[in-house]
Order: sequence, then structure tokens, then C-alpha cells
Amino acid sequence: MPLSDSPVFLLLPRWPMLAGFGLFSLLGSVFFLGHNSGVPVAQPIAFNHAKHISSGMGCTDCHTGAQSQARATLPALAACLACHESPLTESAEEQKIRTLAAAGKELEWIQLTPVPAHVYFSHRRHVELAKLECSACHGPMEKAVVPPQRPFRLLTMDACIECHQKSRAKTDCNDCHR
Repeated sequence: MPLSDSPVFLLLPRWPMLAGFGLFSLLGSVFFLGHNSGVPVAQPIAFNHAKHISSGMGCTDCHTGAQSQARATLPALAACLACHESPLTESAEEQKIRTLAAAGKELEWIQLTPVPAHVYFSHRRHVELAKLECSACHGPMEKAVVPPQRPFRLLTMDACIECHQKSRAKTDCNDCHR
């Protein structure tokens, strides 16, 4: 006898199951889409990329690992303190750095382009081997006076395949899906 014809099943109220399924679906969507969906986010510090880049800094001065590791990092507070332990300006944003340090806290950046757990993406492979500029995926950060609230480019499978096809890079499923 099918479960739906069972007398016990017929006695169970359906709304809790439907509500539970709906909530599970909603939370799953939020978890898997993350901020890669283009939802605006606010970062802990209004970091002025344009100012830092025009002073001669490069992407990997703060985002270490992009050239040597699979994962590029978001800047740790220690990276900011290397220059801003003593005030350089009267900026409230610069003061936030020292306030966090005094409280023993870390910067809690929000990653705009998370990669799903089943996808392997290597910054090193794209930066060092393919010689891609950071701006190819992250946009013209040299013009950004505040942190982006959305990803410059959504990292979807279609976007990756399109770029790989244009550059004649491999598109073998097993290279990225593990």
C-alpha cells in the first residue's frame, strides 16, 4: 500500500510539512547562492581601493595567495595595521582599524564571490598560469573609492565556460567539479 493511502499518513496535518519544506528550500537557496547572487552587502570598512592602488599598492599586497595558492585571501587586520597602526589621516574608516585592533577583533569581510564546495577554483592557476589580470573577474578596482556591494561578474558555470571557450582553455567538467 502506498504511504499516501496509509491511515496514519492521512491523519498527519500537511501544513507543518509544507512549511518545513518551504523553509528548508529557502534556507538552502540562500546558503548555495550566497552573495554571488548580486545582493548588495556592506563591508566592515569602506576601503578605498583607488587611493591605495594609486599609491603604488597591488592587489596581492592585501589579497595574499592569489599568485601562489588556490585561494586568494581577504585582508587580515594585521595587513592594514602594517601601515595604519599610527594614524595617517583623520578618517573614521582608518580609526575603525585601530579600534578593532584594540578590542582584539578581526576584520569580518563579506566574500562577494563564494564558490560552491563542489567546485574547485584556483586563483594561482588563473593569475600565474593563465596570466589573467585581477580586473578580468573583479572589475576596475583602481576606480573604486568604496568596496563593491555586488560582484563585478557573477561566477556562474556559464560565465566560466564562456571565458574558457573564448580563451581556448580546457572545459573538462572534472577540472572544476570535484
